[in-house]
Amino acid sequence: MSESNMDNNNTRKIVILNELTEILKVREPMDYSEINPALNPNVGVEYIASLDEKKEVEVKALQQAWEQLEELLFNDLQITLQEKNQLVTYLGQKLKEEKQKQKSRARSRTQVWRPNE
Repeated sequence: MSESNMDNNNTRKIVILNELTEILKVREPMDYSEINPALNPNVGVEYIASLDEKKEVEVKALQQAWEQLEELLFNDLQITLQEKNQLVTYLGQKLKEEKQKQKSRARSRTQVWRPNE
């Protein structure tokens, strides 16, 4: 992934997070006692329907933002896992090289030099 594409993805994540923040700032917990017809017989159908419409808009906005963010973060997770796996591979190679060097050094130290050979 190119650096400009990563910057663009990070910018998109920040925009989505800001949108989510704004949605959550204005989101108010529902007072069910106010709209429950059993507790408040004066509540009107129109009022409950208007609240339902507002909640539907809120649900769709949250769901859309979540799905976009999830997709971007999943891509980041996949890339990061690939990078980590590559590092594990490189580390394994380096450890194998070091072990081979140590074996070579140990062998060369145990050999005796003979002038006639």
